[in-house]
Amino acid sequence: MVTRTQLISAMLSIDNIDDNIYRSEGPHIGGIVGPNRLFGGYIAAQVYEAVRNYKNKNNDKNVIFSMHYNFVSAGNPRKLIDIKISQVEKIYAVEVYHENKSIGLAHVKTDNTFLKKPPYPANAPAFLNIPSMETIIATLPSNKLRTEFEFFLKHFVFELRPVHFMFSPGPGDHRVMYYARISPECVDYIREDGGMVAVVALSDFFVLQSVTNAIKEAGMKMTTGASLHHKLYFHQEKVEASQWFLVETRTEIATGNKAKIFGGVFDSNKECIVSFIQEAYVVPGAQPLESKL
Repeated sequence: MVTRTQLISAMLSIDNIDDNIYRSEGPHIGGIVGPNRLFGGYIAAQVYEAVRNYKNKNNDKNVIFSMHYNFVSAGNPRKLIDIKISQVEKIYAVEVYHENKSIGLAHVKTDNTFLKKPPYPANAPAFLNIPSMETIIATLPSNKLRTEFEFFLKHFVFELRPVHFMFSPGPGDHRVMYYARISPECVDYIREDGGMVAVVALSDFFVLQSVTNAIKEAGMKMTTGASLHHKLYFHQEKVEASQWFLVETRTEIATGNKAKIFGGVFDSNKECIVSFIQEAYVVPGAQPLESKL
């Protein structure tokens, strides 16, 4: 089994193998549901890190303003990841691939300033009022759920404290909110300037859960879900990695097989670090006669 420290070290270990090509050898982080499928937030984080390194190497003094990542195809956690960067003025065009297979495309924009920060969620409860994940797992209704979350606790690089998660806070409120942090044993592996890499990964962490809740409220079950386009807006350049972050996502549009998800990652000072919009492909199960979706 790959350890948490090996995974976080690999996420931050990107080698500049050519003038504009970066390589990540892994081990890479698999998805929560499918460990044989690359975790999307992981590769988005590595693209951010590669562009940041390339920008600094070429003396670009602008800040990274936004990143639009397009998930082209599923990645394999056991294969090398190559990241090729091309620059046109303030835009970095990025190709992500395994050998000759394209798995992602990104456009990263730089500017001399950031967008205005979105406000902190008004009804977010204090962290100290949230029970630990171990306490929550003990109350789950099935052995299968308990086993899945126990596996997550042991092998994923983030710790989690859910506020609104598998169940919406109220009818029609398809919102997910949770606190998360890098596991303490992994913090020492993050460089002083590497905290934003963890935040980018969090922007795609359980991001489809709010859609799952919307479909569940309609009396159905989501059988398939995948990220398509992930747009991030950055509101600062550096962040301390060892703190608890608040992550909020909400589904405001869900029609046919498409969903649009909005969210933000906030630091312990209640400042938004990254806000994001994700378009996702979703397939609900058979629609019941009285579906409310």
